[in-house]
Amino acid sequence: MTKANYQAMSDAELRDWVRYHPQDTEAFHTLMDRLDLRPKVITRTDEEFATELQRRISQAS
Repeated sequence: MTKANYQAMSDAELRDWVRYHPQDTEAFHTLMDRLDLRPKVITRTDEEFATELQRRISQAS
């Protein structure tokens, strides 16, 4: 079996790889490292949450 190149995979491809190869701990750790590097947004109120959700929906459009 050849080793997969996790760095060349997109986030979606790596997520799918981990989903279908749950025994691949290296891929799992690579995915978790990528997710940990993403910016975090903390909302403390329902209004902050609604504002952040609307911002993300607008970005996706």
